Amino acid sequence: MTSPKIALFFVQSGENATLSYQHGWPGAILGSHLFDCVPFNLAGRTLADRMVIARSLLRGRFDAVVLLHSVFSNQQNLREFLMWAVAACRAPKVFFIGNEYKHMPEKIRFCRRLGIDLLITQSNDERVYSLYRNALDCEVACVPNTGIDPNVFRPIIPLELRQVDIGYRSYASTWYLGNDEKSAIADWFLTNAPRLGVNVDISLSPVDRFDAPGYAGFLNRCRGQIGTEAGGDYFELTDRTRKLVNAYTTQHPLATWPEIKKLFFDSYGPSIPMRIISGRQVEAAACKTVQILFEGRYNDYLLPDQHYIPLKKDFSNVGEAMEKLADAGYCKRITDNAFEIAMTELTYGKLIVRFRDALSRVL
Repeated sequence: MTSPKIALFFVQSGENATLSYQHGWPGAILGSHLFDCVPFNLAGRTLADRMVIARSLLRGRFDAVVLLHSVFSNQQNLREFLMWAVAACRAPKVFFIGNEYKHMPEKIRFCRRLGIDLLITQSNDERVYSLYRNALDCEVACVPNTGIDPNVFRPIIPLELRQVDIGYRSYASTWYLGNDEKSAIADWFLTNAPRLGVNVDISLSPVDRFDAPGYAGFLNRCRGQIGTEAGGDYFELTDRTRKLVNAYTTQHPLATWPEIKKLFFDSYGPSIPMRIISGRQVEAAACKTVQILFEGRYNDYLLPDQHYIPLKKDFSNVGEAMEKLADAGYCKRITDNAFEIAMTELTYGKLIVRFRDALSRVL
């Protein structure tokens, strides 16, 4: 069967180098035999460049136009002239939606203007699919953004030789997500590491983040990694709660998380969570780093005591968790299990097959 010819739009530069998936996905699709792919990197493009891209798109006779997460994650990178060209293209259009917790009204308008035929979400919750289908009248499929390149993320240093007991790199929690878990778990272990008798390398500072090879090296220095599910507890297409929380914290810069929780979330009512597996978990699994994670779904890939050490969100079982971290046999079993999941289901190669199957529905 002939590989479909796709126009692949993405943003790849030094500015997003610490977001490994924004570099990993373009390289993986371009290197796949499943597609005949023409790349369009939007980073640093002049008006003349965008005109050339638009002309190439409209003359290229593509089977599909694919817009990866970086096209519109934190900001919309498909400039006005290119927006018109993509909308005018008659080929089916696919959007990998990222950061499904902010700029959602703008992203829905973006999809409508372009005439998106297939939306790729990171959630595997049918309630999320239903909201998207009702808003966009398009196909919806789940493909995690958490792919790994086994040539980069792999176990190099045996667990017993790793010098850091517990490591962590992340951003501080954003309160409008409805939880403060990233900050809570980082702060707790930084405060209690001396009492627990473990050495830690934990930071939420952007300056301490790594590019993909650097992060793989960091994971290979860590016996354990703490973590939480990514995303938020209150999925909305309106951004209503996000805007309310941001407005309140602007007016009350000394507000605390308990205050925000009481005002906006304790009486929220029924909610649809947008909690997903993070690239941090998949990359740690690929490096055979022991994971100590807050209990959660993790897109149903990772299970407690099979793939990670479960930690209650009130830290009430931390003693048991530390005993498990010290048990070499237990740690080998769960890291082997997590590695198996990563290699069989979450490499870019495996995720691209899932994308190909979803794309076939609109070709």
